[in-house]
Parts: sequence; structure tokens; C-alpha cells
Amino acid sequence: MKTNELCHVTNTAFHDRLDSESRPFKAKRYWLFTSKLCPFAHRTEIARKLLKLTDIIGLTIAGSIQTSKGWNLADRYQSPDSAPCPIDGVTHVPEIYQRSTLGYSGRASVPILFDTTSNIIINNESAEIVRQLDELAVRLLGYRSLYPSPYRDLIDQHLQQLDNKFIAPIYRAGFSQDQDTYHANFEQVFGYLKTLDQQLKSVPYLAGEQITIVDIHAYCHLSRFDSVYHALYHLNLNYLSSYPNISAYMLRLANIADFADTLDVQTMKAGYFHSWNQPTPGYFVPEGPIVDPRSGLAITPQ
Repeated sequence: MKTNELCHVTNTAFHDRLDSESRPFKAKRYWLFTSKLCPFAHRTEIARKLLKLTDIIGLTIAGSIQTSKGWNLADRYQSPDSAPCPIDGVTHVPEIYQRSTLGYSGRASVPILFDTTSNIIINNESAEIVRQLDELAVRLLGYRSLYPSPYRDLIDQHLQQLDNKFIAPIYRAGFSQDQDTYHANFEQVFGYLKTLDQQLKSVPYLAGEQITIVDIHAYCHLSRFDSVYHALYHLNLNYLSSYPNISAYMLRLANIADFADTLDVQTMKAGYFHSWNQPTPGYFVPEGPIVDPRSGLAITPQ
């Protein structure tokens, strides 16, 4: 089994739905496994809190430093929101995949949406999990959708731009093996930030006046930019403070507890700089920059 895959790799193997006809919904039947390092897993944590599903969907947050054994569940992240793994005898994330699918040899990634009744993985694609949680909250709780029909085309457009022009180039730059590849992706990342700053000049959130799923996606990567990507992936042209509208946007989101309370900058940073599958030896974590713990924005010295 491949346990040394990076969080950014997007090919996923499980794409089923929770609350299907063969698996009717029951509180705490479905369980999320995440890690504070991974921005894709972070999406599902925010959605679970924002959609008021914390008493309905269980959560175990793995330790943030990934080793050759995979994400550690026995030494899980300690918080009131992170419960012990509900699967007897499982100490690392790859074991969940092995329990779910006999002979599984693919990626052992987070997030995982798991069915504790049938003991199988339902889904491990973060964007799909977020939309399914949204649908569940709308149906069960009457919650206002984060993916409203009138704005779906706009939301999808923003999601595609975010993925293709920002998220993927971040990792391609960070793991590039030659100057030309690094340069091309470096240019894409900072070109996107310039465009995003202009887009946020006239609207509080990416799809307009209300928070949608695209804001969840954006926050998870933007909140890692100054403290991790700037140094670890050599994306060091600017901090986000150079983009006033992005900075204001991140502070707006950081003032919402369901966003900020899921971000642990120091734990996440330690995970990136110590995990074995990142582009550094993992010997130490840089001291700087000093960042706002709720938004991830670098704090400029006075």
C-alpha cells in the first residue's frame, strides 16, 4: 500500500454516497478521519462544523506528522472534537483502507468518510464529501445550502480556477525538479493571487454576499500560504499581506469560529516540515513567520 503519497494528489478511489438506500442514515454511523496538516481534509472539518453536523458525523483527527506507516490514529490530535478511532485495533490510516477493501494497494489518504456499520470507506474525495455533508444538513436540519442552485455555475467556475491556477501549481512548484517547471508554476500562483485580489475588491465572499463551498476550499489553502508554502515550496515573492483584499477576506473568514477553530497553525506547520514525504529532510521547523492563528496571515513587524 502506498502510504508515502502527498496530500495534494487528487486521484481518489472511493466515490460512494452516505445515506444511500442500502445504507440509511443514523447519527454517528458515518465518521470522518482527517489531519491538521492536510488542507483537503481541513475542508471537511470546516463543513462539518459550519453545517452543524458535529453531533451527527463523528470525527477522529490523526496526528499531523506522517511517517512511512501513514497517518497515526493511536497518537491522534488532542482536542474535544477529536474522538478515539471507532474501529477496533486500527492505529494508522492505511489499516482503514485494508479493512475496507481486501488487498487494497492504492493511496491511504485523508479525508476519509467511513461507515462504521458496514466497515467500509464511503468516500475519500474531499470536494464530494463537502457537498454530501451540505446535502445532508439541508435535508435533515433545514440548513441553507453552501452550494445554492442559482450560484452553482459561478461557484464551479471559481473552484476550477482555484484548483487549476492556484492549488495544483503550489504543489508542482514545491516539488519541481528543474528551474523551468518551478518558474512556470511560481508565475501561475502569484498571477492567481493578483487576480483573486481584484475579484475580492467588490464582494465579501467569492460567490457574492454569502459563504459557499468555494470559500471553504479557498480558506484551507490560503491559511497555509504564509506559514508553509512561502518557505517550504519556495513561493516567496510575497506574503498575503501584499494583497489587501485577500487579507481582508481571510480576516472576515477568521472571524467565523467554524473556520478559525479548525485551524491549528503550529501543529499544521510541524506536520509539513517533519513529515517524511515533503521536499525537506524534516530536521526542524522554521521559527517564522509570526502569523495570526485564526487566519494564517503573516503579521508584519511594527
